[in-house]
Amino acid sequence: MILIDTNVWVYAINVDAPQNGASRRFIETVVSTRHEGVIMPQILLEFYAIVTDKRRIALPLTSEQALEQMKVIRSLCRLVDAGGKGLENLSHIMAGQPGLKGAKIFDAYLVAQMMVAGINRICTYNTHDFKVFKGITPLTPEELLEIRGIRQ
Repeated sequence: MILIDTNVWVYAINVDAPQNGASRRFIETVVSTRHEGVIMPQILLEFYAIVTDKRRIALPLTSEQALEQMKVIRSLCRLVDAGGKGLENLSHIMAGQPGLKGAKIFDAYLVAQMMVAGINRICTYNTHDFKVFKGITPLTPEELLEIRGIRQ
């Protein structure tokens, strides 16, 4: 299983983003090959927060448009919810990352949920944020497409 991070979804709908093509191709590949691409509730919430915020993107979506895009995402990938076990596992993650502060807690919580769900790979453009966590392999859409032999 591969968790598809928020930024990949945001770039996939933003035709002006340089990452748009690779993000779309990766998602299309996941869907067409029935590869096990998954999302978590946190990804959907982060997606909504970003695409409706004019400080984060040039042309934000309306609430209705963002909710519609979330429905599309849910139709393309299986939703995995680690529930309370993800929060329990977060304390173990934090113990191994003593310098963890601020917004990095969101990445740590995502990793905690991934571990509970048995997911060890994440497709993201923020690979550096996830390389600090043991047992997690962060890869960009371009890297995953290359591994699968799909032309850029």
